[in-house]
Amino acid sequence: MSPKQRLRQALLALVLLAPGVTLPGTAQGQAFPSGEAVEAARSAPLFLSNETIELTIEADFNALRRQDRFRGAEQRPAVLNWSAPDGARESLDIRIRTRGNFRLMSRNCEFPPLRLNIRTREAAGTLFEDQDKLKMVSVCRLRQSYWEQYILREYLAYRTFNILTDLSYRVRLARVTYVDTSGRDDTFTRYAFIIEDDEAMAAKHGGMVVDLPEGGAIHPAHLEPCHAALVDVFQYLIGNTDWSGVYMHNMTPVQLPDGSPNTVPYDFDFAGVVNARYAFPDSSLSITRVTQRLFRGYCPEDAGRPLETYESVFALFRAKKDDIYELWSSHEGLESRDRREVLRFFDDFYRILEDPRRIQSHIMRNCLRIPGD
Repeated sequence: MSPKQRLRQALLALVLLAPGVTLPGTAQGQAFPSGEAVEAARSAPLFLSNETIELTIEADFNALRRQDRFRGAEQRPAVLNWSAPDGARESLDIRIRTRGNFRLMSRNCEFPPLRLNIRTREAAGTLFEDQDKLKMVSVCRLRQSYWEQYILREYLAYRTFNILTDLSYRVRLARVTYVDTSGRDDTFTRYAFIIEDDEAMAAKHGGMVVDLPEGGAIHPAHLEPCHAALVDVFQYLIGNTDWSGVYMHNMTPVQLPDGSPNTVPYDFDFAGVVNARYAFPDSSLSITRVTQRLFRGYCPEDAGRPLETYESVFALFRAKKDDIYELWSSHEGLESRDRREVLRFFDDFYRILEDPRRIQSHIMRNCLRIPGD
């Protein structure tokens, strides 16, 4: 069965729920966060600043790199060090493990992404207060400098979405020194970034992450239309096709207290704005390079997203253009060649957005239809 046939079969099997109906999964013992949890998520010190932090992690990285190359690998003890605002050195005993899919495989990356598991009680009063499990996106390979540029470009993709909406993952850039306690690997320092925890991302809006059943999917028409359209256009801006708003691939479903169901995107390393050497589009798509944009949003009449909704989203992107360009133009560490490449990539997007005929030919005519509707 082809990917398109599988998509057709899955969509035809979905029940089209009326707006405002609770998402599947939310009735299975899930609850909205308390007021205390909402405030803790909003005021988490780690994500109150965009300043780069200097971290040191001491662990058996030799074992992490060479043995823990599978999902569900064991957690290993580590020590996390950083400098407090007064200059004093602080540390936490934590546990870390490998994570991910594509970047976890050794043939793709010699250094895997990490998950930091922090004991919340011990972190009280520190930079990591109210943190528990955190994803860290680390450099994939150590030799060529462009691997660090990929880290910065993906980090700034998250920051770009922050400019457009608060319903997004906060991130914190870090210069991380990795010290191998086995003594077999050399110490090295590279850029990395930390991603806000799923539950904290939802909790700061009073919402909760929806636990869909295994193989579960969400009908596009069930999502809050304005935010769904915003996600569609953002993914088009950054040239990302490695996502699905139906199967929740690289998307987190969030239910807000007002009943509105939303999705929040993450994992942008296959996007054209990053333009990683290992990135490639799915073979079923009509593009051959990730720097070729392809709109993957659903058609207004099919997904309950009126054309006026998309037009308001286009207006938001125009209004935020200067903020987006300023973010990429002034950020530390990003090499001038990478900066110019990204801004030219954005220029192409905004040329489309300034021309109603191009909006129709490049975006709306390529929208996805819901089979059978």
